[in-house]
Amino acid sequence: MLIRKQLRTMLLLLLVIASGIGGGLYVQAQKAPPLEAAYADPVTLGIAEANARYAAGGANSTATLYDQADASLTQKAELAFIGLGDEAFTASLLTAIAQNGVKATFYLTGSEAAGNTGSLALIAGSGASIGVALLESGATSDALAAKRAISEFVRAGVAIQTVTGIWPTSALVLTAPGDALLAAAYAAYLPTVTLPTQTLTLEALSVAELVNDKVTTLPRRSLLGIQIGGGSISAAAGLSALCEALAATDLGARAAALISAGETISEPQRRIYTSERAVAFTFSGLGNDAELRAVLDALETVGGRGTFFVTREELTTQEVAVRRILDAGHALGMAIQASGFSSTTAVLEELLKTEETLQTAFDYWEPLAVRPSFGSATTALQTACGTGGYLLLTAMTNVVRTEDIRLTDPAPILAALLPEEQGMLQRGAIIHFQMRQYQRSDELLGSLVQLIASERNLYAIKPVMALVQNTKYTYTYPLTQAQILPEVWGKIYPGQLSGSVITAISTRYIGIDWVASSAFLPGFTAAEIKRLDKRGLIPNKQNYVFLTFDDWGTDQPITELLDVLNAHNAKATFFVRTQNVVYNPNLLRAIAAEGHTLGSHTHTHYPLSNDEGNGRKFSELTQEQVNELKQDLVTSYDLLASIVGDIKIGNKPALSKIFRPPTLAAGKNGLAAVLDCGFTYVVSGSYTTQDYKATSAAKLASDLQKNTKSGAVFILHMSDNSIYTAAALDMYLSEMERKYADKPYRFVSLSEVLE
Repeated sequence: MLIRKQLRTMLLLLLVIASGIGGGLYVQAQKAPPLEAAYADPVTLGIAEANARYAAGGANSTATLYDQADASLTQKAELAFIGLGDEAFTASLLTAIAQNGVKATFYLTGSEAAGNTGSLALIAGSGASIGVALLESGATSDALAAKRAISEFVRAGVAIQTVTGIWPTSALVLTAPGDALLAAAYAAYLPTVTLPTQTLTLEALSVAELVNDKVTTLPRRSLLGIQIGGGSISAAAGLSALCEALAATDLGARAAALISAGETISEPQRRIYTSERAVAFTFSGLGNDAELRAVLDALETVGGRGTFFVTREELTTQEVAVRRILDAGHALGMAIQASGFSSTTAVLEELLKTEETLQTAFDYWEPLAVRPSFGSATTALQTACGTGGYLLLTAMTNVVRTEDIRLTDPAPILAALLPEEQGMLQRGAIIHFQMRQYQRSDELLGSLVQLIASERNLYAIKPVMALVQNTKYTYTYPLTQAQILPEVWGKIYPGQLSGSVITAISTRYIGIDWVASSAFLPGFTAAEIKRLDKRGLIPNKQNYVFLTFDDWGTDQPITELLDVLNAHNAKATFFVRTQNVVYNPNLLRAIAAEGHTLGSHTHTHYPLSNDEGNGRKFSELTQEQVNELKQDLVTSYDLLASIVGDIKIGNKPALSKIFRPPTLAAGKNGLAAVLDCGFTYVVSGSYTTQDYKATSAAKLASDLQKNTKSGAVFILHMSDNSIYTAAALDMYLSEMERKYADKPYRFVSLSEVLE
């Protein structure tokens, strides 16, 4: 009985010991292949153990293939370094990784791990992950290849564990692995296998290539393999730049940094400030394929190129539509509904992500404008665009209105939004078409595009950023003081007239024949009236004739005048009533940009004397009126300067200090006020055409011919009711060229002689 108890006790003790040993072996097995005896070769035993595991599990027990970075990675790519450099190189690289928050793993062969223990120890000490590199190529799906892989896995694992004390958990391969290789990795206690998205050879790439050619084109969640090779210090500098470039791809961090550095507000632009003969048609809201095709067909018919604003979501859900837009030669912009984001930083991050998606997924690298998907721009969107350096747009005209969504005929929409009496589209105008709104016709939006382009537009239809980038025509509005020419800035202000008033007026006022008596020249004595010019001519020896145009107009009449002048190589002087110029600054800019002189015609058409009798008798301005006139004159000139004050024609500013009196009225106080503000000349002219009353172009052209002589100053108008002026001018200039070919008249601006 006692013997049985002793045997039972011994068996229990042995069982406890065996359990302890087994548990210890199990724990050790999680870290490395089990060793059958302390004195055995760990590589040999490890290979044997792994082969046994492979034989037992086969292709059914496989490592997990890891061929893209984790979705939570904020940078574009995770780095997989293949190989080792010396300790100096490794230390430099580890510093760059740490400073830039780059996720990286070092993959080593057995010989590399055993041959550079110093660098390996540095990596282990930094906390960076270490894995096994399998660099052999060829078939990886058969059992023989699996055995070769197991051998390399174990050799490298043992070498790494010897230095670091930790068995690696991942292997890297350069070609897609088969199940046999995945099973081999699992058998060697490597639960994951990494396959880089692409692999670069460090020594073969410059810093610029690493950063510009590689990082910028990488898709998100890339696994970028880098074969270190010799690992020189110069190569370390390149990798440091690479790490910095990757850090910059953390768009949330970049957005936060930009916001922290200082916020800037971007005001939404209704137009592009340009004198180019072009407009922009913009679109947003993909999703109706039939409507999109109709719009693209319409743009093709009118020879236009539009800008389609897309959200980041649409770049995924409407990829086919986006590619169709690009294939048709149109441009893209970024649309965003900023109210859906929690902060300005989040809005800016979304814009950065959208831009990156356009670049990497669609190879679209053009500069991008931004607009809200719907409605007005929020403060957050204005701040995000301003801080991120994006142009924020709205539109001069939003074509699609809620009240029209059930219509099928474009004509009433055109009549309501762009009535004929308002004239043609302005240069630089942005016309926006919200897509996917019309409920009863997929063709309506395309028809409307074509109708506006053909009936309300004189200009080319170009992508909005094409207008922005054409710096030959773009300008800042309003111009800054630094941009305005010194001979223009601040030159008109009261208090500049000194000496005899009548002497100044008699030498600097060029009148007209019918303003010749005291009824039309209040404030002057009879003797003073005799001293005033009433011929309106400007004496010269060059056979000059001076074409001048008064008031203001819309794009069609003024552009037609510019075309005629250009066709005949004639230069003119435009006296602008500036009250409405702020609604179309591009048109004013175009006049100067095409080589013509500008002068003031007051801001509000303020006369220089008071009409007391139906145009037959005039009285002097009161002192209060003189003060008002002076303020009007300063306002007019400063407004002109804010738009064209930087332009020179030859060696003279396009903006002159020559003044044209409204209605040609002239009183002594009024003329003195003009000269007191710094204007050099007050010019009426030798012949006023009253072209706004003309009944035919032929009659108007004939009248111009009859009054032509050297020094003649013709008074015409650029207003919309001067419907025959451009045609008459063309007829007149053509006849003058034919008739006086031997001794031609030269048509020049007033500043050619007077300034």
